[in-house]
Amino acid sequence: MKRILAAGVLLVGLLGAAFEVNLLEVDLTARPGVTLAFSFLVRNELPQPEQIVLYLGDWDRDEFGENRFYPPGTVGRSASAWTAVLPTSFVLGPGEVREVQGTVQVPPGTPPGTYWTIVFVQGEPRLVPYQGILVTVTRRIGIKVYVTVEPAPARGELRGLEVRGLNPLWAWVKFANTGPRNLREVKATLRVVDVQGRTVAEASAAPVPCLPGAERWIRVDTDLRPSPGVYQLLATVDYGGEALLALATRWVVRPLSLLPLEAGLGVPRDLDGDGFYEDVDGDGLLTEADAELLARHLASPAVRANLRAFDFTNDGVVDEEDLKLLRRRLSP
Repeated sequence: MKRILAAGVLLVGLLGAAFEVNLLEVDLTARPGVTLAFSFLVRNELPQPEQIVLYLGDWDRDEFGENRFYPPGTVGRSASAWTAVLPTSFVLGPGEVREVQGTVQVPPGTPPGTYWTIVFVQGEPRLVPYQGILVTVTRRIGIKVYVTVEPAPARGELRGLEVRGLNPLWAWVKFANTGPRNLREVKATLRVVDVQGRTVAEASAAPVPCLPGAERWIRVDTDLRPSPGVYQLLATVDYGGEALLALATRWVVRPLSLLPLEAGLGVPRDLDGDGFYEDVDGDGLLTEADAELLARHLASPAVRANLRAFDFTNDGVVDEEDLKLLRRRLSP
């Protein structure tokens, strides 16, 4: 993915491996009042010298796991004021490697828990061609530093379970880290049980991290394309605490009740049996007329009542993104 900002920007991907570091995380265990050391290597992969600058920052994640960056001292559990790196700037020749030394001084009386910061390693701005113009590109790599003052127990809560796509089924499981410890692996599992008590689907998500005090939506995908009926959904989460967390909910899948969206047209049809009704006007063909008809009725009760028939993106809503995907299906 490439991000284009204004001049003096960060553009990911254009410089390639301008320089590299040998690690992206440092995980330290400490006691109040101690000083800890760490180090990492920076290597210049360019055929010319590279000016390197190092500086500290704060960061956290949003509820979907995306990193957010701030000035030092912004987040409540910032370790930026405790952390120092040397040198803070240097020049690397082609292929040259430099070791950076870091220290973390944990203040006396620091309460138990995990604290964190990030060390940014940034190269010099360069002009590179992009889409026929020259743009300024700066490569930056962040090394996350965690410091855990013991004892820091793991605690968590399950706060939500939301079904989204039905074709196939996937759901969001909402987890909250209510303890002081950084949780490196939060593992969510979803089980679907029918009215006869049979498990018709079970799936687990890849483990995700969760910072202290944070909430995290975890997506669990299954291969189930549910028939109409009543089910029980059971979400469980293993976060490394003393016991698994569990949350159950009753879930009803209603039959489709498709009708012509406009007078004189046919009932929408699924032309290939994939559960999506791309033949919106029911004439047996997928044409531009189907996209135009859906565009006129995106917010209509007939579409909303049969959401899973027209939710081509399988994200739990019918909107412009579904219309775009239907139009892409028209392309040869």
